[in-house]
Amino acid sequence: MNIATGAMNTLLPKLAELVVGEYKLQKGVKGEIKELEKELTYISAALRKVSEVPVDQLDEQVKVWARDARELSYDIEDAVDTFMLLGKGREQEGQDTSSLKGLIGKAANLYKKARNNHKIHNVIKDIMDQVKKVSECRDRYKVDNIAAGPSLVSVDPRLEAMYRKAAEIVGIDGPKNELVKRLMNEDISSLQQPKIISIVGVGGLGKTTLANALLQDLKAKFDCHFFVSVSFNPDIKKIFKNILVQLDENKYGHIDEAWEINLLINKIIDFLKNRRCLCVIDDLWKELPWDTIKLALQDGTHGSKIIITTRNKAVAEHVGGGIYELKPLSIDDSRELFYKRISDSLDDFRPDLSKATEKILKKCGGVPLAIITTASLLATKPRCSVEWEKVNNFIGSGSENSPHVDKMNTILRLSYNDLPFHLKTCLLSLSKYPEDQVIRKDVLVWSWIAEGFITPAGSSLQETGEGYFNELINRSLIQPVNEKYPFSAFGERDVYACQLHDMVLELIIKLSAEEGFATTSLSDGEQAGASSHQREIIRRLSLHNSSNANASINERKLLSKVRSLDVFGRADLMMPVLSRFCVLRVLQLEDCSGLDNNHLKDLSNLYLLKFLQLQGLKVTELPESIGKLESLETLDIRGAGKSVIMLPLSFGKLGKLVRLHAGRVELPDGVALENMKSLQELAGIRLTLHAMTEIGKLRELKVLKLFIKEEPESSSTGNSEELVCTCLQMCPNLLQVLVLRTLVPCSVDFMAPVPSGLQTFMCNIFFMAIPRWIYSSLSRLTVLSIRLYRVQPEHLDKLAGLPSLRFLRIHALLPPDEQEKLVIHSSPSSFPCLTDLRISCPLMFLKFQPGAMRKLQRFCLRFDARKTAEHFRTNTFDYGFENLPSLQHVVIELRHNELPEAQDAIRKTINDHPNHPSLDFS
Repeated sequence: MNIATGAMNTLLPKLAELVVGEYKLQKGVKGEIKELEKELTYISAALRKVSEVPVDQLDEQVKVWARDARELSYDIEDAVDTFMLLGKGREQEGQDTSSLKGLIGKAANLYKKARNNHKIHNVIKDIMDQVKKVSECRDRYKVDNIAAGPSLVSVDPRLEAMYRKAAEIVGIDGPKNELVKRLMNEDISSLQQPKIISIVGVGGLGKTTLANALLQDLKAKFDCHFFVSVSFNPDIKKIFKNILVQLDENKYGHIDEAWEINLLINKIIDFLKNRRCLCVIDDLWKELPWDTIKLALQDGTHGSKIIITTRNKAVAEHVGGGIYELKPLSIDDSRELFYKRISDSLDDFRPDLSKATEKILKKCGGVPLAIITTASLLATKPRCSVEWEKVNNFIGSGSENSPHVDKMNTILRLSYNDLPFHLKTCLLSLSKYPEDQVIRKDVLVWSWIAEGFITPAGSSLQETGEGYFNELINRSLIQPVNEKYPFSAFGERDVYACQLHDMVLELIIKLSAEEGFATTSLSDGEQAGASSHQREIIRRLSLHNSSNANASINERKLLSKVRSLDVFGRADLMMPVLSRFCVLRVLQLEDCSGLDNNHLKDLSNLYLLKFLQLQGLKVTELPESIGKLESLETLDIRGAGKSVIMLPLSFGKLGKLVRLHAGRVELPDGVALENMKSLQELAGIRLTLHAMTEIGKLRELKVLKLFIKEEPESSSTGNSEELVCTCLQMCPNLLQVLVLRTLVPCSVDFMAPVPSGLQTFMCNIFFMAIPRWIYSSLSRLTVLSIRLYRVQPEHLDKLAGLPSLRFLRIHALLPPDEQEKLVIHSSPSSFPCLTDLRISCPLMFLKFQPGAMRKLQRFCLRFDARKTAEHFRTNTFDYGFENLPSLQHVVIELRHNELPEAQDAIRKTINDHPNHPSLDFS
């Protein structure tokens, strides 16, 4: 019942708007709405108290009351949203209102048949009668007197540093060294067929961490490598595609959707022929997926190695080869991991905490996830023995012989109970995703906004939502996913996505089913987390690779109440008829490659839809019916490959649209954007003169990402350079992010200035020199990614004066003219805020003096070690990394690995650095 308050947060402001808005209601009706608002405020306060008490401590009658209150709030909000839409003159063209149920049906018919205050009065009276019944039950069950839980402490600001410490693996050296010996002990038999070792253990024990550590340590000894997760409901075709992409991204980056499994297997076999490969098959639950996967790996005769991770020893025995049973951490390793997660220094721990610490570690049972989760929870509490003893008393109520997984579920549930109600709702929303899914932060936050999960807190809804996301990471309930390619021209910075640990996913699926939050249908047609009492009403529906699920789902009579529909897998094979979803706010389709405009025609009936994600569309243009989605705030059509999708003329009618994100789309010549007064983000638009003319009318635009497809055929539209200059001249004044990318060679010698408030500028057009307006006008610039034909000393000197620059990426075709390295001098005014530097150039041309770039934490470098040695006539490879006082992470990509002395020199420098930064040779 912890999610019940969420709907009230969005409902109460809407009732207030009905009274003061443009709905021409009579004074008596306004009074009734105010009375309703007052009563719902009391209910909301009671729900908040209920949300602060763990579910297992609530009286059953209180649980029933909270569920009924939540369901009523959903129904009222659906009715109010329809009021507000239709009350502004909206006619429901083509919609069969007879299919609408209860209050929603009354609301729709109210404005379709006769818009008069008498009928509004009837609907409000009906709502009020139901609200009074809920209020009477509240008084009867004495909900207002329920004991509230302890007040929650805000997340410790040191958690960012703590997360870095948690990433330092504890207790892994012994298992890793033993497995290296087993794997690399070459004999004749190991050259005849791949050597297999299965790592077996319960979830959360660190199997994946160990396998990944082995991969990183040993991959240099092999010709190729890959890491794939199988999970509980595997998509074998997707797994084989993933393997091919990792083996050769250039060749298999855009695999034809028509390729069948047997063709994918043959491609893998052909690639691995005469190659020595290191493979990790992670999270193998069943025998059958392995029997298929091994078909592609059976011909490895050059010393290939396969590492399997599984929770099931019987599966490992079926796979064959060696079995390594991973043990829980020792008490010493558990203590070390626990302390590192809590604090940067062991000196911070007072002696009176040791007793409670030992009790907690004993109950964690040596399971790393349980230790990290508990430590993260304690980091938000006062550091005193009383508070820690409270946590200890709630952990692991079972006996000492209880399985580790049961203890961890108890610990994870405790972490869930400790969340504020808004974070509980957001975490439960992740229960709809499949295992091992990489969930983009922006998509997650936008869907939270669409469903009303985010409570306004002074900043924008998006900023608040990103704060929720970061808080869930700090509490170790979601795992951060960082960028994969640090040198790509348009790679993401920092954490751009998340994943769920299996144990956390299992927990929230169970909680979601208990609270009736979401219904998830798996590939075998079963319902995730289902109990013997399945709920008739579905508010959120998620389908996973399940064409068989449609029959059972379509039997449900109340799909008209579904607020969120998510389809993971082929949408054309799984998607129910959209016309049945009358109050849908969120529609997310993972694989739209088989959809055509016929499938999308019913979109026009989804009048309340706010978030629409159509991933992997193969159509050449969107249907005109898109323009009827007048409540739409987010349209995400990324993942269409190299296709350019034409937007419809009706696109300009989407007056509430806040963001459009696409791979490549084009605005038709006749489209007008001047009425799109809410539009703040446009990503993936083809740069044309017409497009820029219309974009220039968008006064609220903050994010603009454009691409140049080709040289214009007509001289009247100008060439690429003229288009780019025109673009800069016409950019809206409030623009904060500008990204320019081109698919054809393009260079610009002179560019007009952009808005002075620009914070991010990323461009893969080559410059002869740094444009003056970058270093003279953009005092707020924090992110800069730029390409240069030749980097010169004055370029860095000019960029060094940017007062707010935190991230700098330079891709240079040629090094400086001089034969000496460019020296970065120590100066408080030089790069005062820079924390992330990424350089790609044929030669490493930089040398850092002591104290240079004082705040630099991450340095990524790609260069040719052999050419660098020849150019500077030295093999010392001394770049002064030891002089960067804040350095934490170093990534080096050497174009020629035949110079081991380069790696050795860099490694020695990093090892000698007082910060002991992480070092990755990619």
